[in-house]
Amino acid sequence: MTDLISPDYHLALYALWVSLQVVAGLLIADFVSGVLHWMQDRYGGPKWPIVGPLVRATIRHHKKPRRMITRSFMQRNAPTFFISALFLAAFAALGWINVMTLTGVIVGAFANEFHNWSHRKPSENGPVITWFQDKGLIIAPLEHARHHRDGKNSHFCAVTGWMNAPLERVRFWRRLEALIRVFAKERPRRDPTVRRRPVFA
Repeated sequence: MTDLISPDYHLALYALWVSLQVVAGLLIADFVSGVLHWMQDRYGGPKWPIVGPLVRATIRHHKKPRRMITRSFMQRNAPTFFISALFLAAFAALGWINVMTLTGVIVGAFANEFHNWSHRKPSENGPVITWFQDKGLIIAPLEHARHHRDGKNSHFCAVTGWMNAPLERVRFWRRLEALIRVFAKERPRRDPTVRRRPVFA
């Protein structure tokens, strides 16, 4: 029976399967970028060991978002390269190397670069990057701008931005923070760049 199915059909099924794995990898990279971004923005302190420099960088970035575009390629991306290498090592140890995990690791490694591009003007990005942003294939400036509004406590995903809407719809970050408050007795760090709203009697 399988002999009656054309090679083109098998090729189309294989291409579909690979495409689905690529999309899944992009979704995973976007989600993981959101989790790491959320942790960096909401917890820890500037004087903490190890994570302190990341917290300070977050506060500086929230004060002056476009400052990051003046940093070198390695200054922006070295942390995510290191994290992606850890993920790759874990996937290799578990025997989970496939199109999905490789897509997630490789694209996720450049999460800060996509973030960087979302703070640049089209004239600075050039036509190719701007086209990808306009088509929604990578995070666009308008989508990432949602994170920098108000409390800077939403829309954390910064690779494609695809995960932002569904996560915000189910109040994912708020619910996660509520669980941490209950079980770990920890509250999110107050961002010094966010003005406190006046409380009226």
